[in-house]
Amino acid sequence: MTPRIAVVLSAGGLRGAAHVGVLRQLRRHDIPVHALVGVSAGAVIAAYYAAVGLSVDELIEDAARFRGRHLLTYSLNVRSGYRYERSLKRWCGVIPDRLCQLESARFERLHHGIQHLGIVCHDTRAQRPRYFSATQNRGPALSDLVRASASIPHLFPTVNVICNGNEWRLTDGGVSDPVPIAFARELIDATHVIVSDCRWVGRTPAPASNVLWLRPRMAATGTLWSPRRGLVAAIGQGEMTLTTAALKTVDSWFARSTAASA
Repeated sequence: MTPRIAVVLSAGGLRGAAHVGVLRQLRRHDIPVHALVGVSAGAVIAAYYAAVGLSVDELIEDAARFRGRHLLTYSLNVRSGYRYERSLKRWCGVIPDRLCQLESARFERLHHGIQHLGIVCHDTRAQRPRYFSATQNRGPALSDLVRASASIPHLFPTVNVICNGNEWRLTDGGVSDPVPIAFARELIDATHVIVSDCRWVGRTPAPASNVLWLRPRMAATGTLWSPRRGLVAAIGQGEMTLTTAALKTVDSWFARSTAASA
């Protein structure tokens, strides 16, 4: 059986820029990505890459221009009910324009060879994760779900959506499932999973033959703070996780598949 690969992009705040480096290397080495699952910062990268269709180069350009203060100013804009939109918008960097692009994005219309997209949020009433895709928990707009998944508690308010006839109050998916491997497997019945784990802290499970766990090292970049070129450096750290050994692991998945079908 040909491997069906799901890639999980974890939570991590600004550290999530490293996900772009991982995607860049996967493309460079022609590693197929059948499903992309994102949570929190990972949901932002996954949605803009797979659903909006931004290229890796465009994501890198955004990272070079992005500053932590843009996020804080946008938070102020949201919490004020957009009353000061005209004054604050220009201090929010690329965020307003990119959010406009996200409004027309759909789970069913994907790019870059991605066949399935999954987004994870946290339900504040049920105190559990909620999983969304083209076939699961359909109804809420993708743009609302991405905003909810990346709504850092205390910085952004919850996002209310109607799903399955119920009102759900959603927030940062990293609260309850920061590395949603089980959902990624379920989404496409994946045979293999690649995890890009950008969390500051978090347990890394024991090695598994069908899971490649990538953990970029980003000592200079935090969840909400970063030096001036920190996000670009984080992208570079993401690229570095695709070591020769890691690439050999992925090659072995396809080699075993070829041998089994011979």
